[in-house]
Amino acid sequence: MSIHQRGKSNSIKDLLVKIARREHLEIFEGDATPFSLYASAWLEKKKATIARSTYGDYRSIWKKYVLPYFGNMPLCRVTRLDVEEFLGNLPEISAKRKNNIMVPLKCLFNDASRRGEIDEPPSENIRRLKEKKSFTDPFSFQEMRLLLEHVDRYYGAYFTTAFLTGMRPNEMIALKWSNVDFEMRSITVREGRVLGIEGPPKTMSSYRDIDMLDPLFEALRKHRQEAPAGTTYVFPGKTGRPLEVNNLRNRVWYRAISKAGLRLRTMYQTRHTFASLMLSHGEDPLWVARMLGHTSLDMIIKHYGKFIRNRSRKDGGRFLAGLKEEEASANGKT
Repeated sequence: MSIHQRGKSNSIKDLLVKIARREHLEIFEGDATPFSLYASAWLEKKKATIARSTYGDYRSIWKKYVLPYFGNMPLCRVTRLDVEEFLGNLPEISAKRKNNIMVPLKCLFNDASRRGEIDEPPSENIRRLKEKKSFTDPFSFQEMRLLLEHVDRYYGAYFTTAFLTGMRPNEMIALKWSNVDFEMRSITVREGRVLGIEGPPKTMSSYRDIDMLDPLFEALRKHRQEAPAGTTYVFPGKTGRPLEVNNLRNRVWYRAISKAGLRLRTMYQTRHTFASLMLSHGEDPLWVARMLGHTSLDMIIKHYGKFIRNRSRKDGGRFLAGLKEEEASANGKT
């Protein structure tokens, strides 16, 4: 028998086996686990190994996007085409959000492949969508002063801290007085709050001690004196409960921007403002990186390279000098 005939014979045998297993009719028995059932069980197993906020986000992704699409389709029958169509049929959301939705889905398929539940991950080689580069649009001294003058007085200390530390919003709403050291003039970042859940930072570099510059020291000391006795959070909402970032953004930040007559910006620009003002006044890039929670200069150079000037030996000194000059100018002094 020739090689061609043997190959043909083997193909026929394979087909007969598939017919015997009724796979040609897409009828399954032992390996007919519905995707929805496997996905729900997978997520529950992951619950013990991922952060609570990450679990909450994955659960939301499962409920809103993944399970309604794949439904009761057998896990072993999901193809690359199915995954590509799923990605293409997602609603009009950002490329970054679509990529985030694909993260747990790819992880599920990879795990299933390693366990022998499927032959190979159908999501393999599906590339991440190109995300828009985040736009750095920092405030100037004058703009920062204008916004702080027009923001709801109750939240003045919050935004003063945001501008003078570069802390992330999720870090600030989780900040407790126990992590503010007035004697050492430092703020310790040890946790964040995402989707109402508090937990440790995702990266080791985000664990850090932030220097409390003079204007911030005075603002926080006054804020502490005005805080009700027994207050746990440094920046609680007016009801005493922890702040919620979306509400803060929509009800406080955007209103202050409008009242001050400033160009619309995201609330995250307070972090960019800290970095750009410090670097443009000659502060040490390594010090700025440490304050922001970066382990190297890579992110500083990538996002703020154009602001870097000659280094200063006194961390924060040149910035404070510039701030005093601006305040003197605003008060009409020479």
